[in-house]
Amino acid sequence: MNPLMGSSPNREPRDQGLDEQRVEDLAAAAGRENRPDPVERERLLDAAARGDQGARDSLTSAHLDWVVSAARERADRGLSQSDLFQEGTIGLMEAIQSFLSSGSADFEAFVRAQVARHMDRALGDEQKAVDDSRMLLQAAHDYAEAEIRVRLDLGRAPTTAELAVKLEWSIQRTEEIGQMVADARRRHDEEILQYLELDEIDLDALTEDQNGADGS
Repeated sequence: MNPLMGSSPNREPRDQGLDEQRVEDLAAAAGRENRPDPVERERLLDAAARGDQGARDSLTSAHLDWVVSAARERADRGLSQSDLFQEGTIGLMEAIQSFLSSGSADFEAFVRAQVARHMDRALGDEQKAVDDSRMLLQAAHDYAEAEIRVRLDLGRAPTTAELAVKLEWSIQRTEEIGQMVADARRRHDEEILQYLELDEIDLDALTEDQNGADGS
């Protein structure tokens, strides 16, 4: 069985919690392992394409250093090397599965391209998630600021429509961001209340401490 991904090449990535040292160990093992010669590789690829798990795992283990090389090239771009390694391993396994039917004549080039595609897609998804989060935070800030300004101008709480005009947003977007802000405020208030549970406060002790402070 493949040391990383189990039996399915479509298994969700980044669920194994591989640390960096484990990645390095796997790469070193792959580098020491003799790669199959072209004839043996062709036999293994044919078997893998027909569903032979052992053949696919043998080819995967023999080429993990290609995955690590690609992960190192993409380090510090939003995902850890171990996350990139797992993404790339999926690409490696899929390349092994589909190489014979791809029409490509260069196994290494085909594999490296598939590995890179999976890693780059994961990096793109990660960057999009970061960008979306930043945009939401900015929108929440803009909403809260507009709410204060309109409240001061009108002397009352503004309606969603009035806020939408101020923000130049649609009613739907204003409602969605307003709900997000309200939920954040509620969670904040609940967290504060956790520290203010009266049952957990020793009022007698507080009174004694206060009296002692006043008499000193």
